Amino acid sequence: MKKQYLLILTLATLVLGGGELLVRSLGMIDFPLYNANALIGYIPAANQKGSFLNSHDWQFNEKHMGTGAFVTSAKPDILLVGDSIVLGGNPLTQADRLGPQLQQVTSNSIWTISAGSWALRNELAYLRSNQDVVKQVDAIVFVFNSGDFDEASSWKCEITHPRNKPTIALWYLFNKYVYSFEPCNNIPDGLKVPPGNVWLELADFLKTTQIKPLYIIYPDNAEFLNAELRNQHFAPNLSKLAALPGDIFLVTDDKHWSANYYRDGIHPTAEGNAVLAKIISDALKSSTH
Repeated sequence: MKKQYLLILTLATLVLGGGELLVRSLGMIDFPLYNANALIGYIPAANQKGSFLNSHDWQFNEKHMGTGAFVTSAKPDILLVGDSIVLGGNPLTQADRLGPQLQQVTSNSIWTISAGSWALRNELAYLRSNQDVVKQVDAIVFVFNSGDFDEASSWKCEITHPRNKPTIALWYLFNKYVYSFEPCNNIPDGLKVPPGNVWLELADFLKTTQIKPLYIIYPDNAEFLNAELRNQHFAPNLSKLAALPGDIFLVTDDKHWSANYYRDGIHPTAEGNAVLAKIISDALKSSTH
């Protein structure tokens, strides 16, 4: 009987060990890492690059931007700011993300700063902490969805915003994709971003720069298909935004946008990013930034 248990244990160890080596060799945990604190919530760590599934390349520079090294040039420099709409995430290659797509259709240099589930207050925390970046760019483009005017997002767990590579890849993937024994329900002590007033913070930031931002208002799929829902979610915040410096452009005002460009309830497909990039490019040309 002891020999049978030993054989089973040996086989289980070999299977698990082989599975661990397999998922690592497939690039299933080759994803970006994050820094977390109570000032910005979380942000992609600086100076990292990789290839999720050995095919979806990604990179972040010394300024946490999803681009190469931050070196301005004679071209106009555009800072593209947002959440997962701008970030793109693991399902997309670097070239298919919004920033590189915008680079393709403009004569400008595009620099992106973003993180999944960021709100405007997270984005403003970055801009306040990186005034050197703000001073070197010629325009700022914010991409807003209807949830971006809520309180800042705080770091919650390693499953959504990992700070370190998992010690056991199989355990991490099981928690992420099958069943989470470590749900992201609670914000750890010391990492909660204090509440604030997003409109005061935005107004204060705008006083520090001569740049008048371009605000791209991006609806999710349900809001795009339902004008009443879209108005209910956006109208109160748009009236406040209109009182501040900058130009507002609604994606729904462009005839080229379609419900076919969503890969899920909110994120664009690669083709959708190409169309959205063209919409932003046209808005920049008509903007008074």
